[in-house]
Amino acid sequence: MKRVFLLLFFSITIQFAKTQETDINQIYQTAIENYEAKNYKKSAEAFSKLIELAKGMENLSDYVLFKGATIFAGNDNQQKTFQILDYLIFNRFYSDFKKANSQYEFQKWHNTKEWENAILKIQENKATQPSRNRQNIKAKLLEAKSILEKDNGKLWGHQIWNDNVIVIDYDNTIYSLTKLSDSQTDDDTLYYKTMETNTLVFVNTTQKYEENEYATVLTNYLKDNSSTIIHELFHLLQFKFRKFNGDAIDYLDETNARILLRLEYEALRNSLKAINENKGLEEVKNYLKDAVIFRKERQKQYLNYLNDELEIETLEGLANYTGFVLSTYENKYDKAISEINQRENAETYTRPFPYATGPAYGLIFDFLKIRWRNGLDKIYNFAEIYETQISQSKLKISKKTLEKAKSRNNFEEINKQEIAREARQNKQIAYYTDLLINKPTLKVAITDFDNYGRSFNMNGTLTLKDKGIVYSSIRGRDKSDGKNFGNFSTIEGKDELGKSGILSYQESGTTFFVFPLPINITDKKIIGEFYEIELNPNWKLVKKNDGNLEIVKK
Repeated sequence: MKRVFLLLFFSITIQFAKTQETDINQIYQTAIENYEAKNYKKSAEAFSKLIELAKGMENLSDYVLFKGATIFAGNDNQQKTFQILDYLIFNRFYSDFKKANSQYEFQKWHNTKEWENAILKIQENKATQPSRNRQNIKAKLLEAKSILEKDNGKLWGHQIWNDNVIVIDYDNTIYSLTKLSDSQTDDDTLYYKTMETNTLVFVNTTQKYEENEYATVLTNYLKDNSSTIIHELFHLLQFKFRKFNGDAIDYLDETNARILLRLEYEALRNSLKAINENKGLEEVKNYLKDAVIFRKERQKQYLNYLNDELEIETLEGLANYTGFVLSTYENKYDKAISEINQRENAETYTRPFPYATGPAYGLIFDFLKIRWRNGLDKIYNFAEIYETQISQSKLKISKKTLEKAKSRNNFEEINKQEIAREARQNKQIAYYTDLLINKPTLKVAITDFDNYGRSFNMNGTLTLKDKGIVYSSIRGRDKSDGKNFGNFSTIEGKDELGKSGILSYQESGTTFFVFPLPINITDKKIIGEFYEIELNPNWKLVKKNDGNLEIVKK
């Protein structure tokens, strides 16, 4: 079973150093592996170390804490089990009665007073959850509004706050400070309703709803000090000035490009650390120079991609920078370092990279007090900003200069890791080439691309050279009233890179999706091993002479 990096399970209360993140991930894996092997004593020992390294339960997610409670229960440690459960129930308002009551490790204590009290509180939490959710969502939206009204356009010269924000919960409830049709309200401030099926995609983005553009934010992103709300509202502002291409940058999955990007990450991380640790202006500038050296060398080698790369970096990098800067995070440099760590640990770099580079360059430029933010109608080039406003000359990168920069930024270890990764990636490329190109497949064209919504796990993609991009976890939704074929999604729990995959490519201006052949077909649904397609009424499935299938209009 593939493990998810534990960093994803943590609340961002404490920013861990990269080595600590690795240690935490390894300890968590040890705890779970021993738990699954029913070696509860070793599992409990590992989880105790995990709590200690995390500096307390408050820095662990509900998911991880519930696992810890089951581990201690398996080890017959009633005191620690209820210590965690009580924290979840009374501090985090845990409300999943079915899951808690059916967990077999807890059943030995079902007749105790402690369990009776826990269950009563879980049931109370469940009953009060809707009103608490509304109060929390309202508080988070008003907090973001207060931050942005206080900024009042100082950062970018334009007011970022906009009432057109929708918070999406996974039970299909949507919330907004703007009155929505058929919505309810408790106080004439927050409005809420159950949205129609397939109306909005469950993703942080901008989407059209009831003829207006909204910034949409998922409920599980509301704990990030207003950062995501501000990020998405910034996009609404951006799009008033121009539209940006946000496509993945294919070459960033190539080993050489990844090495140069990781060296850039390392240099940016070192520059941010130098600021954070008051190491002096020269050290900050030296590492920033290293970052620009690696960036320019990479972009020189892959010059054909430069415009698209700068465009997505302007789109997502500036939005993430804005979210960081205006958020209530106490230490923005720590947050930027953590973001670099997270994006560096991703399986693919083709789309996540600007979420790391944008905040890093922006914060360093701000520290150096240069005037680099000059409008929302242009494409930003961080290397060019460095050359014109800091070095005041074009960087000349000789072989000697590059080697010196490498030696200061952990090249040997990065190179070693990426060579090993290349071998693993080649196996995945071979698997997907066979699955989605060599074997018979199901193909469909998107007729009206502007009205087809997509959301996907940006860390779960793989580029097949000259063939397109494979998405291990993706959803597609038709917003064109039947001009497109319908809706599709990978199946949750089966959407893992290296196992599931849907190919997307463009040909003569048309976008195509390619699926492995289905295992079950009805008039309305097409079901594959790891995907489901819901056809619109005026579309059908046809078999081609070569054994391939295609979805076409009737």
